[in-house]
Amino acid sequence: MAVVICPWCQSEILQEDGQEPEKYCPICDNELDGYRTLRVDIGEDEDEDEEETEAFEADQDGVGVTIGIDDEENLDWVDDEESLAEPNDELLRFEEMVEQLVDEQELVPECPQCREYMLETGEQLVSADHFRPRAFEALDGDHPMEAPFTLTMYVCPSCFTVQSMLGDAHRHQIIRKLSQPQDGAQ
Repeated sequence: MAVVICPWCQSEILQEDGQEPEKYCPICDNELDGYRTLRVDIGEDEDEDEEETEAFEADQDGVGVTIGIDDEENLDWVDDEESLAEPNDELLRFEEMVEQLVDEQELVPECPQCREYMLETGEQLVSADHFRPRAFEALDGDHPMEAPFTLTMYVCPSCFTVQSMLGDAHRHQIIRKLSQPQDGAQ
């Protein structure tokens, strides 16, 4: 088995030997072999910029691109030169708000997909109509959890994966139920 690391989301992708390699990451849907490098050199000597530009131009596979601040012919694809220097204000405000919200949370789980901290978005009440409990022999035919119960819902602010977790009160209910001695147990 070969392991490929996605350069975009850093996920490990397992591939069978002899199997054709994946072209797109199954996690983030980005092209695996299309990862490119963009270097922005600020405040360096012009001689160094020219040498690096020549080195990258000599590179036949087109993997690297160097952009010097004074090198305007490399900036033809950019509509506004200042857009390289100015970060997106909306994205910065989003990240700041996410950080504030995460700081207010008592429990902060990691996203199972991208490992970012998840935001608590609310609770979902599961009624008896929407839940069918499983009975266990070890519990003498009883089940560990009864409806109604609440699920705390979380969303990842990076990949928008949604995850639910049993509410705190109902977690304690399961612990109490499973820790009681059973009639058939010795």
